[in-house]
Amino acid sequence: MDVFGRAHEIGTIATWIGDAAPGPRVGVLVGDMGAGKSTIWSAALAAAGSRRVLACRSDPRETDLAYAGLGDLVRGVEDSPAVRDLPAPLFRALATALWWEYPGSVPPDRRAVALAVLEMVRRLAADDTVLIALDDLQSLDPATEVVLSFVLRRLVHEPVKVLATVGGGPHGADHWPALTQVVPADRVTRWETPPLSLDALATLVERRHGTVLTRPVLRRLHEACGGNPLFGLEMARLWAGPPGPGGDPPLPDSLRHLLRARISALSAEATEAALVVACAVRPTVAIIEQVTGEVTGLAEAVARQVIVLDGETPSFRNPLLRAAVLDAAGPLRRRETHLRLARSVSDVEERARHLAVTTSGPDAAVAVTLDAAALIAAGRGAALAAGEMAAHAARLTPADQREIGQRRRFTAARHLIAGGDGATARTVLEEALAHCSPGPGRAKAYFLLGQAIFCAGDVPGSITPLRQGRAEAAGQVELVIPITAVLAYFCMHHGDLPAAVAQARELLSLARGAGDAATAEAATAILAVLEFMGGGPAPDLALPVHRRGPDPQAPFLVALRMHGYLSRSRGDLPAARAAFGALREALADTGAADSAGWETAWAAEVECLAGDLRAAARHADLAARAGQASGRPSGAALLAEAHLLARRGELDRARRLARDGLAAAQAAGHRTAAIGVLALLGFIELSDGDLMAALRRLDAAGRLAGSLGVVLDTVHPAAGADHVEALVKLGRHDQAAERADRLHRAAQAAGRPAVRGLAGRARGLLLTATGSPKRGSGELRAAAGEFSAAGMAFELGRTLLALGEAETRLRRREAARRTAARAGAIFTEIGADGWAARVSLRAPLATPGFLTRSEARVALLAAEGRTNQEIAGELAVGVKTVESHLSSAYRKLGVRSRTELAVRMAAGPDAERPSFPARPEHV
Repeated sequence: MDVFGRAHEIGTIATWIGDAAPGPRVGVLVGDMGAGKSTIWSAALAAAGSRRVLACRSDPRETDLAYAGLGDLVRGVEDSPAVRDLPAPLFRALATALWWEYPGSVPPDRRAVALAVLEMVRRLAADDTVLIALDDLQSLDPATEVVLSFVLRRLVHEPVKVLATVGGGPHGADHWPALTQVVPADRVTRWETPPLSLDALATLVERRHGTVLTRPVLRRLHEACGGNPLFGLEMARLWAGPPGPGGDPPLPDSLRHLLRARISALSAEATEAALVVACAVRPTVAIIEQVTGEVTGLAEAVARQVIVLDGETPSFRNPLLRAAVLDAAGPLRRRETHLRLARSVSDVEERARHLAVTTSGPDAAVAVTLDAAALIAAGRGAALAAGEMAAHAARLTPADQREIGQRRRFTAARHLIAGGDGATARTVLEEALAHCSPGPGRAKAYFLLGQAIFCAGDVPGSITPLRQGRAEAAGQVELVIPITAVLAYFCMHHGDLPAAVAQARELLSLARGAGDAATAEAATAILAVLEFMGGGPAPDLALPVHRRGPDPQAPFLVALRMHGYLSRSRGDLPAARAAFGALREALADTGAADSAGWETAWAAEVECLAGDLRAAARHADLAARAGQASGRPSGAALLAEAHLLARRGELDRARRLARDGLAAAQAAGHRTAAIGVLALLGFIELSDGDLMAALRRLDAAGRLAGSLGVVLDTVHPAAGADHVEALVKLGRHDQAAERADRLHRAAQAAGRPAVRGLAGRARGLLLTATGSPKRGSGELRAAAGEFSAAGMAFELGRTLLALGEAETRLRRREAARRTAARAGAIFTEIGADGWAARVSLRAPLATPGFLTRSEARVALLAAEGRTNQEIAGELAVGVKTVESHLSSAYRKLGVRSRTELAVRMAAGPDAERPSFPARPEHV
């Protein structure tokens, strides 16, 4: 492949690929359409040498096809031991998702698919660096993107690199932040695709067109195309002819005209082949031959550089050429081509899509085909695609099949809500309401509409349609009960606690009147949790029993959510896990496995408290999938990820995500969720040593909770403990004492080890700071015991850090050393690397003189999570000096990554640290 004027860019990326640094790395090449990103990307892959390359060229037409990109990535290794020797459940999930095996009635478990790919990548990386190459990232299907995020989050030392191209403009920018959040910021590299130089453009035009342009024309061409090679070549193609009467041809008014001119040069056979490629969902040479009856036209399109062939798969050299082919064909020829494709393809989903494009009015047969395709898509776990096809089926349903049309609208809405696309579901349901007569059908439409509006991020707006649905369902208890249950839950989210309690009481009355014991049990649980949030007694609830069935059971689902919320608040981690696990199973039964919302953030918090950060990452992935249809992270996804990062010690990223999560919660009217986000922000600021900022956030959480009638120490007792710690460190001991007493009373009322541990740590910090370190250490030791009993590893580590400080004040240096080492071991074991590095600031580094003073300073800052640039700025040295010292420290300490460096420092032998200015020791 001839590449002109890109030697520097290709060399830079090739060097990055060849760097043997361990752990996952991400490189992103950004540029406008036609700038040459794909050319540089391809040349860089060629330079990868013997490395294992998993490559995917995304196509916008395949964005809605679940795992389309994953299928491309796995192609070439599907028969390798890394795939074929996977454990049977993982291989089966992967084979079903990629259609190696025909899927049954149960869709593949998405986590099993992700785990299969993770294991595959780890096995491949055991031999050599694995390069995952993604061209046109913004067109990658969401299911594949989620799998890759899952994999990258869990790689630690494996040499895996991701090289992606992202288009410029708003859509490409959407993907840049999401990609950088998968791995630490210092492992992400971004390159901009610069314009071609004047000389490089001249060489490119000469080699491609055989034309030497005069310098004035070349300058005009370079100015017109902005150094964009694609645009420059297209313009030069017209300019290469002899000058007209007025001299050089004028600059064209639109690139569209130029592309049309190029397409018109194709023969009829080549134009037809190009049109088939443009219309097909998954074009192949065989399909083109089947539709057109020959392949000579395709060969001509390839020779004229309109189409490129990758094995048996044709694609356009640039998306602009595809648009030009479609535009030139006109609607009638496009419709004819789609009909011919529909007759040629065997895949039900593809055939349905072609038929849908060709049908503008009611068509019962096509509607049935779309219905069947929606069912298959849902079975494959592609809820959004299923919803889209079911909605189209409803639009094509003849007027005399009114009931069938309504059923299809309701089905489409459920799939869309399950996939997180509440906005489209709302449009479908508003159309359904226009066809509904008063009564049960209208009640169902309003019920779904409320859920769609909630899913779209408008909590207050979701309440009105639910009330309307309940009014329409008057006398229909089987409809009134689920609507009332969901209404209670949405009122709770909005922060209208009195209304939520009133709805729960009505639900209990309805269930008892109907003789429905299971629903009465669920209603009792919902009511008890709501009253507890307002300061009522802590209930002891049994987990509701699930009645399995195909339809959503709203009271049961709401009860599970509330049970999990209560258990999380009380620090009853096993009960919270059981509730959230049962909720996932119940949602899977209803076909809404990805519709989980804020409870995913609560579940992530539970796992963070328990110290199972891998489980927390799984919940963060689930939250991301639940909100992917909106095109931006949901508030729940942001909060879940922020919890995870804060416990890992990546405080800057955690703060950014939590701030975005707070904005999302406030914009959506999730006032109860906003309390939790403010509490998390307070914890992040406290962890980062900004005590005043922590105090502002925690005060704001308390004020918001109070305004809603919610007791903060009941629903977020950890915020109370953080509040006391901030006040103590600011020297506001009287305020801290009053706040600690309130938390102590809440702990007595809750009667749970976790809350007693939080209250005990708060008292221990206060006593230590006010001159009673002996009593303080006793309280902290007791608190550590409570956290150990509750299984809260992270809070145990924090408490041991505080205990070590108290023991230092008592001059119990050996005990303090052992306590700090124990805290460091806990943080290291659970993967809280940033917190493990904090312990290293109190622990000895290595034997005297083992590291030089400069090496030790750089190593300490690196272990804290600082980037090389940040270290250079703080120590007033060059970045290359930092890299040199860090390489030397890695070699001397026998480590290969910053994670290992933090662990090594936390667990180093007893010896004095080299002398240099101490870092702050706040926690």
